[in-house]
Amino acid sequence: MREAILLVMIVAAGFVASGLIAAIYRVLSGKGEYALKPTTEAGRLAAVGLTIFTGPAVLTFNALKADQSGQPRAYLMIVIVVAGLWSYVLGLFIVGLAIKLPSPF
Repeated sequence: MREAILLVMIVAAGFVASGLIAAIYRVLSGKGEYALKPTTEAGRLAAVGLTIFTGPAVLTFNALKADQSGQPRAYLMIVIVVAGLWSYVLGLFIVGLAIKLPSPF
């Protein structure tokens, strides 16, 4: 049971971090949606780095938007599974980083 709760917390941490980074990008860029169009090599590299961290939230948001337009349910389920696995990996990174940092308390 403890492992299941830990799994859910790690996935949630990854998804929350992804959504937070995507929201910060949208606010700072002034764009209503997540659309990267880099023109330089440095911009492309930054876009890949940003997509690694914002992927689960953007993927889920786009799948839910497409679900309203009549996509098959299997598409939504596959996207949710992929976003969940991606969130797990991202959550492991976030939790590992939080453990390594010294506590301010």
